[in-house]
Amino acid sequence: MASYTISPVQSELKMTLYNKEVYAGAGINGVTVINKEPMGTTWVFSWPVTDGPGTNANIVGHLQGTGVQVANTPNYVWHYSLGLVFGDKRFNGSTLQISGTSQINGEWSIVGGTGELSMAKGTVTRTEITNTGNTRISELKIHAFYTPMNRTNVSGTTGCKFEKA
Repeated sequence: MASYTISPVQSELKMTLYNKEVYAGAGINGVTVINKEPMGTTWVFSWPVTDGPGTNANIVGHLQGTGVQVANTPNYVWHYSLGLVFGDKRFNGSTLQISGTSQINGEWSIVGGTGELSMAKGTVTRTEITNTGNTRISELKIHAFYTPMNRTNVSGTTGCKFEKA
């Protein structure tokens, strides 16, 4: 007989974080892997995510993924496939899976999560704070709902019997 516990249906997450993109020089954290004109340029990156915009901010994780240029309009449009991998004490090892098409100031969808943030759904609003030289700092306003998973309380067998066909 199986034993189980019922977890809360959903929890809400609201947080403001910051990411730092460095395109060239010391501290580069993204590279172009396909360079196509007028669109199709693809790059991969691992941007540090911090709890504040300044140099004394703490790194709480990394945005890791790819970006593909999907429109060649006056304001370039990119499609992103990202994983926000947390490394801080609260969500250590948990991830938010993020996807979407946006310009620099735009919104992405949270389409899933792992660990403490299992089955997350929500949005990330990205706003450029500074862009100087080869470095951009953006504010990330995260609003998500997730279902905390208690993986340690499931035990036993289902009592199913398998038979040969």
